Amino acid sequence: MKVLIKFLILTRIKIFSYFLIILCINFLNCKTPEDYFKNQIKEPIDFTYNSSIISMKSEGDPIKQNVTISGNQLPAQDEILLQEDLNRAFVASIDGWIWKVDLVTNIAEPYVKTPLLPGGMVFHPKDQDIIYMCLSRGKDHLDTVKDIPGIYELKISTKKIRKIGTRVPLANKSIEPKKGQIGTFYPWNQEKKFRFSDLNEINSRNIEKADDIAISRDGERIYFTEPYDHPNSILGVSSQSKHEVLTLGRNGHLWKYDLKDNTASLIAHQYTYLDGILLEYSDQKTESSILLNELSMSRLIRLHLTGNKMGEDEIVIDGLPGFPDGMDRDPHGRIWIALPVERSKLITWLHKHPFWKHLVLYIPETLLPVSKKTGILSLSPNGNKPNYFAIHDGSLFSHIIVVVPGKKKLYLAVYQEGFKGFVSMPYPNNI
Repeated sequence: MKVLIKFLILTRIKIFSYFLIILCINFLNCKTPEDYFKNQIKEPIDFTYNSSIISMKSEGDPIKQNVTISGNQLPAQDEILLQEDLNRAFVASIDGWIWKVDLVTNIAEPYVKTPLLPGGMVFHPKDQDIIYMCLSRGKDHLDTVKDIPGIYELKISTKKIRKIGTRVPLANKSIEPKKGQIGTFYPWNQEKKFRFSDLNEINSRNIEKADDIAISRDGERIYFTEPYDHPNSILGVSSQSKHEVLTLGRNGHLWKYDLKDNTASLIAHQYTYLDGILLEYSDQKTESSILLNELSMSRLIRLHLTGNKMGEDEIVIDGLPGFPDGMDRDPHGRIWIALPVERSKLITWLHKHPFWKHLVLYIPETLLPVSKKTGILSLSPNGNKPNYFAIHDGSLFSHIIVVVPGKKKLYLAVYQEGFKGFVSMPYPNNI
């Protein structure tokens, strides 16, 4: 026992010494984290691992063994939008272009340059010549660029880009979630709508980061996530997004643009890092609930827009082994979720010991240990049961940002700077 105690003491001394050295280096470089990251560090949280997911982890590295990487001109990407009937796909790439990929020859070519970095994309459900997309700042864009993050429309046939909206109403952050609620949520017809023409400097603000997008079946309502609203937020995996994951800030927003009455409204806020989004239906007409990934909490949640649970939110499945990002449904209704980064034991330990987070914020990004492992996860149609889970060791690529199910194969969007290629793999046999 004395030996064990001595070992633990020495280990803690080593950890503390490491942090002190890093702090000294960083202070010499005059770099300090933003106050909002330091202020949003709260109480300890014990993050568990979902045993049902861990138990079905595929042996070996089936992603590495089964992927095909083609289109070696295609830069790393944030989204893949399939038009398999036309044998083509449109890809939002981190070079600020929408690329077009021929699904027969796998030849990729730049199609249209976007004003900002393109993120989530959806087709108009009644007009496949129209794409709605999220545009946000990227590493190559300065804070002084004239274009503002938001929702834009691309007409494929003409390559014309039109702004849908770049402003959202101000949210009252002083209102705490109701007892038993995860965040603050406004269900169907209980949100406050603002006409686009009435949004001004007093009642609204510019969107900081438009990330993922969904559209209603009638094409009238666009829902999009804003993972956090820090000034000059940038899209993708960055030191900013890593700090947000570390500190578990409740800054996630879900917005709605109604294209029929030209209004903007807040649907949900005070959630942590809202990212992937799917609409759910109890009938064939109107969306009844919304599935969302709380990335930094490693869980999938549901917001009930209508029905017996109208106005309630709930955890669908938690304890995910990675940070969930983009998600989509396959032809069988199963949900596929990308896990850009495997959740490390270090981040789990830090959530349980938040004091050390204040020190980690001072460590330069280049010195932080970040796993290169990335994975994919499949869930049942209602999201509460895992079907498939696999991790790639990072030797081919890191940061699978979204899994896009096709008719016969899966397409993986890889958000790794410097990576080039169009990645696909067959559906697993054991699903």
